[in-house]
Parts: sequence; structure tokens; C-alpha cells
Amino acid sequence: MVVKVVGKATRTKGVNPLLKLFRRICKKAFLLTGLLTLALLPFFGGAAPAHAADWSQGVVIRADRIEIKGLLPLLAIGNDGGPVLRLIAGEAKVYGMKMAAAHQGRGWGMEIADGGVVPIRGLQADATALGFRIKGLPIQIGDSIPSIVLHDVFMKVDRLEAKQIDLHGLEMSTQPGVSLKPDGPVLDLRPFAQSSRKEMEEEINERLREMSTTPTKDEDSEAKDGEKEGEEKPSGDEKGDGVSDETDNPAEGPGSGSEDPNQTEPPPAGGEPPDDSGAVIEEKVKLAKTIGLVRARELVKEVKKYDASVMIKKGKKAVKADDYWAVVGLGLFRGTEIVLSAEGNASRQAVDALVRYLTKK
Repeated sequence: MVVKVVGKATRTKGVNPLLKLFRRICKKAFLLTGLLTLALLPFFGGAAPAHAADWSQGVVIRADRIEIKGLLPLLAIGNDGGPVLRLIAGEAKVYGMKMAAAHQGRGWGMEIADGGVVPIRGLQADATALGFRIKGLPIQIGDSIPSIVLHDVFMKVDRLEAKQIDLHGLEMSTQPGVSLKPDGPVLDLRPFAQSSRKEMEEEINERLREMSTTPTKDEDSEAKDGEKEGEEKPSGDEKGDGVSDETDNPAEGPGSGSEDPNQTEPPPAGGEPPDDSGAVIEEKVKLAKTIGLVRARELVKEVKKYDASVMIKKGKKAVKADDYWAVVGLGLFRGTEIVLSAEGNASRQAVDALVRYLTKK
């Protein structure tokens, strides 16, 4: 990573005010540049591209909000030969900026923060992983955007340049336990290292589009999911409008409809659930699409429709399929092979439904 920070001083009357202003800007710029350069010395060795983001070392920038004028995102190659998303901005204002660097293997870390507004001109940042929320049109590779506001920004940087940056306040602390892990789901470019450029652009653009479709925090979306789930439960309790389909005899359905369902539709109503209730159903699936922020929410909603405990296993890691954050954290990209396992009264129906969803393009 290369960091360039140039401070510009304005001319004022008198020698002393000019010297004071120049010294303040140079001091902050020199301190920031020196610290970041020191933080990145272990990464200049030209290592091979990683298969996934290494959260134990590197440099991360966080911000509550970034207002950008003149943004151009491009796909480029980073210092270690892996793909990066290059963000070129004419002007930017960063609110609540925090910067962290760590190398847990060597037992050190540091954090730098500016609680005010940080104006930046001529910004170029190469990100190996990033996450944010936006309202409006999505960011797409190669599309120039006149103005945009990013919220809850997380960026793991490989290279950072700025023609001018104004730091009004600076706080720094050093401690070995600095965490670089993101607070929410992020777009990690490292798994795309073996893909073609066209495949990379398609997958990255799809993930960027998903970020623009989540203007509210996931707690709000999960609350909405809970409300929808609550609306579905009463219809399931009636057992006349759901799976059993007792529409021919609505009067007999709630009372003495135990024989009719078994005769008319034995597989969904009375056949498979008892057979699967004590068995674990497993199915190996190759994903036909990437499961990002939006599709992960759809998958969780699908799982909650069935009376079954469903697990998703990728490699050695297994998570509950109804845990939104866990599903997002698996990194379910198109072409990935996973194993679905379900246990419960509706385990077969749950697995079959998820297989259809995951294999449909």
C-alpha cells in the first residue's frame, strides 16, 4: 500500500501565523503518513493473492458517512496481484472517520480517529473488501456518479492516495488487540482472484446492487420479516388454507378432516412428515447464483416456512440456515458447493424447497 498525503497552506499576512499553520499541517500529515507506512511494512513482500480477506492484519478505514462528488469505481489489480475495487473521487467529506492497522501475528495494532469532518480532494482508494449502505442508484464498475452519500462505510485498503486532506483533530492509540473485522456483511474481492474479468465484474456489480437495496439497517428488515412470519402462522394453524388444501369440505376440515387429507394428498399432508421426523435429510448443492444480502434474507424467510432445523455447511463451517448474519458470513458465491441438512417434521420439504431456490438462476 502506498499512502500520499499533501497538505496545502493558504497565504496569510505575517510570518508567524503562516509558520504556525504550516507546522500544524505538516505535523499531522507526517504523523499520519508515517504511521500508516509503518503499519504496512509487513505487507510489501509481494505475497500471493489470498483466497479470502485476512482480518488479522492490514489497514481498515471506517466512517459514519462519506459525501462524494465525482465518483468513478474501477476494477484493478492490487499490490499482491489480487483484484481490488479502485474508487476515484474528485471531492469527499468524511464524517466520523476511524482508521485501524494491526498485525496480530506480531502482536501490535493501532487506531487513528478524527471525530470531525475530514475534507479530501483527489482521492484514490484501492479496496480489497468494502461494505456500505446507500440510498438511490447503485454503484457499478465503470459508471461515473456525479454525487453520492455512503453510510456505515467499511473499507480494507490496499492503496490510498489523496492530493489534499485536512485533519482538524487527531487521536491515536496503540494496543495489540485492535480488531479489523467488519461489523456487518462486506464485499470481499479476494475469492474472485481465480475468476475471469467478466465474471468478476458481473459478481461484484451484483453485490454492489444489493448494497443499494438495503437503505435501512438489518435490524429493521429482520423485524419486518418477523411481522410477516407472524402473519403466516395463523393461516398455518387453521390447516384449511395451507398445505392440507381442504377447500372442498371447509366445514369438515377443522373438525373431522383427519381422514380426507390422507386420502386426497398423502405426500404433503400425511405421508412424508412422520417418516422424516426422526431422520436427518442431507443434500449436496452447487449454487447457481451468489447469495448476497438480499438473497440471504429471502433464503432465511424460505427456511422459516417449514417445521425443521436446517443447517448449511460450506467446507468445515456449518451455520443455521435461519441465521441471516451467519448465512451472509459464509460467502456463498455462484459455483460454490454446499451441503444442506435438515431435521424435523418437514425436513424433506425444507431441503427440497431450498434446493430449488439455490439451483434456480
